[in-house]
Amino acid sequence: MAKSSRVQNYSLWDILHILGEEISTGAEFHIHFNKELIVESPFPYPFQSTNTGILLMISGKMKVQVNFETFIISPNDILIISPHSIINFLEVIEPVQNIGIVFTEEFALRNILNYQDVRLLRFLELQDTPVLSLSESGFLNVFGLLKKMHKFNAGEDEFTYYKDEKIFHYFNLVALEIMDIYRDQASKVNLRTNRKKEIIKDFLSLLSIHVRDKRNVQFYADKLFITPGHLSKLLKEVSGNTSRGVIEEAVVMEARNMLVDSSLSLAEIAEKLNFSVLKLVVKLYKKYMV
Repeated sequence: MAKSSRVQNYSLWDILHILGEEISTGAEFHIHFNKELIVESPFPYPFQSTNTGILLMISGKMKVQVNFETFIISPNDILIISPHSIINFLEVIEPVQNIGIVFTEEFALRNILNYQDVRLLRFLELQDTPVLSLSESGFLNVFGLLKKMHKFNAGEDEFTYYKDEKIFHYFNLVALEIMDIYRDQASKVNLRTNRKKEIIKDFLSLLSIHVRDKRNVQFYADKLFITPGHLSKLLKEVSGNTSRGVIEEAVVMEARNMLVDSSLSLAEIAEKLNFSVLKLVVKLYKKYMV
């Protein structure tokens, strides 16, 4: 098996496969519509996304953690899954039905290129506002567009001519609708809060790179030009965990990924991560078995 060099990224194509979706290898776009209610989370472990996903909640309620910040997603909410976000579907509170699209950055760049006023990279990196609440009319607009896209993509439309062009057209409309909602809601967000989330985003990015060899809080604080105490305070506010606790969680995730994706023994993995075998076994057991 191939060896993983850092915390493993799970593409959203993998997630769709878990949901039972059949998609072609190398596809740049897909739309998922679960017509049956989801009663429990199909994802027992957190994962790091590599593509962009837009999930519209039709009914039900679920608890989701995005970059260690917890959100309750309710009907009429949109969840933006940005590249490199750490996602953890914690709990299905009420049976869920949703519809959503997943796409690569290349697909988006190719299809929103004509709209000069749309800040595409901003759209792809909505990590400071991963959940948007829609009005009833906004929900009906986005839901209607997504259903049209699903119909074209699934080959259910009576007219199959210009299928790709139709999908691109509706994709642009969805993007513009969401950007409009985002701009309205982002203008109401406290700038100080945005700065906190920017620091956490940068911390998580550094952690994904240095997870194997840097476990000192001071290292990350220095890179972020803040004090270790300030970093710990921010992480405690959004995750309820300390800096050291978050770092150790990332190490345990990396250990699990190395077990799955390599031929290394537990002892070899513990040595690479500078952990005692016993400590690593205990942490893996507590994290994934109980």
